Amino acid sequence: MVVHFRATPGQEEAAEAAFADAIPPTHAEEGCIRFALHRVAGEPGRFILVEVWASRADLDAHLAAPHLAEFRARGADIWAEPAQLAVAEALPVGDPAKGSLTGA
Repeated sequence: MVVHFRATPGQEEAAEAAFADAIPPTHAEEGCIRFALHRVAGEPGRFILVEVWASRADLDAHLAAPHLAEFRARGADIWAEPAQLAVAEALPVGDPAKGSLTGA
């Protein structure tokens, strides 16, 4: 899954703080293989989360987790627009270690 976020100008630090609170408990969740936050180069208010989950059930449990509900509640004052979310399936071509986020 890839999720794009855009902070309201002036809310970049609040966005980082919200992520800092939500990411550690997410890393501890069952089935969390990768949950990696990135900032778009040259755009301090644009963030991308790259997520890999062991199963759709694990992803669904994450989406219902209390710490994610808290993250969403905080976001009303932070985000300039709704997050853009894409759930994708790998189509590894070439070297499996380089053609997939899971290396499989």
